[in-house]
Amino acid sequence: MRLRLSAWAPLLDTSNVNHGLLLPILLHCRDDQGQPMLGSPRSGRKTAEFLRNAYADIPAVVEAMRQYWMPIRYPRAR
Repeated sequence: MRLRLSAWAPLLDTSNVNHGLLLPILLHCRDDQGQPMLGSPRSGRKTAEFLRNAYADIPAVVEAMRQYWMPIRYPRAR
């Protein structure tokens, strides 16, 4: 599956506070050359723990992204 990167640009912008919603998903993504989308992970115990458990956060971030996009996709009638 390929993302429409232009559509996801707001969440791909690291200065957007909501960018963190994508992290548990992006950790499992590879670029066209097969390299990790986020680059090499930092070393350290906390990083290893985060990487080991990131999959468990995916259901919560999917729902949070849904809430993020709802007002944009379905604006309220005025």
